[in-house]
Amino acid sequence: MDIFAFFPSSLYSSISILLFSSIFIYALRWMKTSKAAPNLPPSPPKLPIIGNLHQVIGKNFHQILWKVSRKYGPIMTVHLGATPYVIISSSEFANQALKTHDQILCNRPRSKGFKRLTFDYMDVAFSPHADQWKEMRKVLVTEFLGSKRSRLFKKVVDTEVKGMLDSFSSLNTTIDLDERLFHLVTDIVSKVAVGKSYREETFRGKKLKEMLDDLVISLCGSVSDIYPGRLGLILDELLGFNRRLEKTFSNFDAFLQMVLDEHIDHTGTSDHEKDMVDACRSQLTTNEMKALLMNVLNGAIDTTTTTMVWTMSEIIKNPRVMKKLQEEIRRCVGRKSSVEEADVANMPYLKLVVKEALRLHSTVPFLLTRECVKHCQIGGYDIFPGTRVLINAWGIGRDPKVWTESASIFNPERLENLELDRSEMIPFGGGRRACPAASVATQIVEYTIANLFYSFDWQLPSGMKNEELDMEEVGSLIVVRKTPLTLVPVKYDWQD
Repeated sequence: MDIFAFFPSSLYSSISILLFSSIFIYALRWMKTSKAAPNLPPSPPKLPIIGNLHQVIGKNFHQILWKVSRKYGPIMTVHLGATPYVIISSSEFANQALKTHDQILCNRPRSKGFKRLTFDYMDVAFSPHADQWKEMRKVLVTEFLGSKRSRLFKKVVDTEVKGMLDSFSSLNTTIDLDERLFHLVTDIVSKVAVGKSYREETFRGKKLKEMLDDLVISLCGSVSDIYPGRLGLILDELLGFNRRLEKTFSNFDAFLQMVLDEHIDHTGTSDHEKDMVDACRSQLTTNEMKALLMNVLNGAIDTTTTTMVWTMSEIIKNPRVMKKLQEEIRRCVGRKSSVEEADVANMPYLKLVVKEALRLHSTVPFLLTRECVKHCQIGGYDIFPGTRVLINAWGIGRDPKVWTESASIFNPERLENLELDRSEMIPFGGGRRACPAASVATQIVEYTIANLFYSFDWQLPSGMKNEELDMEEVGSLIVVRKTPLTLVPVKYDWQD
């Protein structure tokens, strides 16, 4: 007996229609799912819970990820704990992130440390991209870096550099250049920003350098940054991060409040002689003022000092470069007491030397983390909203596809007649989030280096050969020399 004889013929048609409709809908869904499957950047194998932490923790983060990128490509995904990060290690893809998709990738991720130390996102460096950030950046550029402060900057830089040179003239012994250059930059930045230097003062048992070091440690992040949710919050508490963060914030907040309370009202002086606090007091709230000062003191001092130290180190390690540089400086300046600002404009080799040092020793190894706000593609790979992006500026400066296999060698001549119109060098970042102090910082570095090599010849202590100078790096947010740069200044004797 045919079982189908018990069902009316109309039911066959209905079942057939439903069956084919189901198949059709399933096929459409399959095609849509297949078509929409994201093309994510490649990733090295990860372990449960910790991701790729075991491959990078306790090591030079930028160097390790640069080596990993040689295998997995110039754009890759690395899982730090429960949080994926897209790592960019080539100028081509950095250009797409910083220029093509700058508006999409100009945001900052939320972070417990960032929020606390920036007085609830009132600053320029770490705050999300919003109207508040735009206004604060405008104030920073106008009142600290702009033409209003140029006369004061010049006066302070000239005075402090000449004072440093005079202190070296009476010495014929080993000096710690890391320490001396930190003193120089601290005094310059502080006097332009707040009217005086607090470098030698002790506050709550700590000096300014110690408080700045504490800030850098807290800004490096916490467990909750890579383990969002309750687990991260619990671990932050158990590991003592919350306590250290609050202590760091309390110390620096009280220091900044003291600076504001002690600040002298310069009413009646010309606008050119006012420092940043004078100019901003009527424009900003107390917390906005503190957040801006945190950026200036924390951002300008360490990065500029580190750039000077690495530039000095590379010059000392390369006697050929040092000889050529000193010949240019002394030829341009002639027999004067010191180099003047106008002289530096006529020193093209000096500018190449500083630029080459920045290529090898970016002010920060990774540009500050960016967060995607809208879907985009970089190198054909999908980047989705909420994705965190790290750009390895240190690695890009050593990319053999751009700089050849000799990329790790210090050679200023490689930059002659070379126009860098993409992102081959990004020591100061790029796009909306580029460092607004790049030009001012570079000018201070060039002027200081010119004076140091004009007035003195430099020797390594204990008869060391220049080529033996140790160049090992340490650090994460800022990369410094593992051992201080110690040199012997020898006053240059002009021969008639």
